[in-house]
Amino acid sequence: MYKILFADDEIKIRETVRDYMTAKGLDVTLAENGKAAVAAAENENFDLIILDVMMPVKNGIEACREIRSFCNAPIIFLSALGEEHDLLKGYSSGADDYIVKPFPLSVLCEKSLATIKRSKGLDRENKLTVSGITLDKNSMKILAGGKEITLASKDFQLLEYLMINKNTVLSRSLILSRIWGYDFDGDDRVVDTHIKIIRKALGENAACIKTVIGAGYCFEER
Repeated sequence: MYKILFADDEIKIRETVRDYMTAKGLDVTLAENGKAAVAAAENENFDLIILDVMMPVKNGIEACREIRSFCNAPIIFLSALGEEHDLLKGYSSGADDYIVKPFPLSVLCEKSLATIKRSKGLDRENKLTVSGITLDKNSMKILAGGKEITLASKDFQLLEYLMINKNTVLSRSLILSRIWGYDFDGDDRVVDTHIKIIRKALGENAACIKTVIGAGYCFEER
C-alpha cells in the first residue's frame, strides 16, 4: 500500500480526497497547512506528497522547499493558479508535477499512482527491475538470474521495499513499520529471519542485500 501525504487548508477537500484514495487502496495522511506537512514528512516516510499552493501558516511553495532539504519523495502541487509563471515557480521549487484546480478525483488518483511508479522505477507493466532481479507486482512472480523464484507475500513486500529504496540503509524499525505496520508489537529480529529467507531464495543474487552493522539493511544496485 502506497503512503500519501495530502495537505490542503480546506477540510472538505482533504476529507473528500482521503476518502476517494482510501477506497482505491491508498494510505492517506492529512495536513491542514504547510507547517503540518513539513512536520509529517519529517516523521514518516511517504511515497508521494501532495501540497496545495495557497495555505496558511506556511504555503505549499515554502513547504516544498523545506521538505526537499531532507526528502526525495515526489511532490505534486495543487493550485487554482494556472498561469505559466505559476507552474514554473512550482517546478523550480522542487515539485514533480502541477495540477490546476478544479480537478476530477480520478485524474488526481491516476496521476498520483503514475508519479509514484515512475519514481520507484516501475514500468507500465508494473514490473520493477534492479541488478538482474525483476519483480512483477501483478503476478507476484520474481525472476533472479533468469530463474523464477517464489516468495511468500510478506517476503515479496520486503524485497520490493528494499529494491525500491536501493542504495539506502533501512533500519529494522522502519522496515517493520512499512511492512508489518505501526501496530506490530513483536521482536524487530523478525526482519532478520525474513531477510535470511529472501537471501536463500535469491541464491547468487543474494549478495545485493547487505547487512549494515548497527543500522539495518541495504539493497545495493550493481
